[in-house]
Amino acid sequence: MPKHVMHLVTTGKQPLDQVVSKLASCPPDVIDTIHIREKSRSAKEIFEWYTALRSTLPKTHIFVNDRLDAAAAAGAPGVQLGYTSLPPRLARAILPASTLIGLSVHSLEEAARAHNEGVDYILYGHIFATGSKAGVEPRGIEALAAVVEAARVPVIAIGGIEPGNVEEVLSSGCAGIAVMSGILGHGDPAKQAMRYRERLDGSRHTPRIAFHGNE
Repeated sequence: MPKHVMHLVTTGKQPLDQVVSKLASCPPDVIDTIHIREKSRSAKEIFEWYTALRSTLPKTHIFVNDRLDAAAAAGAPGVQLGYTSLPPRLARAILPASTLIGLSVHSLEEAARAHNEGVDYILYGHIFATGSKAGVEPRGIEALAAVVEAARVPVIAIGGIEPGNVEEVLSSGCAGIAVMSGILGHGDPAKQAMRYRERLDGSRHTPRIAFHGNE
């Protein structure tokens, strides 16, 4: 059965040494991909984050959000694009051919277009209520399932996902989940990461389109 993946997205609110400290005790194969999502930091700082996280979790893929300059300099295996980023077709022209390109989408129409824009996967949310989107109505499982059905690339679900609702999320056919404060805001991040991993690996559901990373 294809593996469900777990992506971890940095919060933009924690210093590098705190993030490294929280992740240092995580087993090497628990988190598949870490996204450096630090909008207020410079390209130099993003590069430093990449180097530190790569050293801390050498078996984990490290992706860079938005900053293609830092991603290219670090040799990152993937990037995550959003509304303010360069369009995927321009990012593809700049980056090495092997670089995975992800796109954050928030509607069924955006999900359906993603393949034609040249992206390798999409991030969709927020699925459940979350503090990072306070006051904004969550999109829910039904909308996620519709996006998974419409997309021709793997879908990673994000937003308010806890170990207890992982199986419900995976029932949509998505390729995996992305977590922020669910791990980085937890008192025991390593143990919490293992809880997520156990739910992912023990799921009875199968991804509609699996995410294979940079294998």
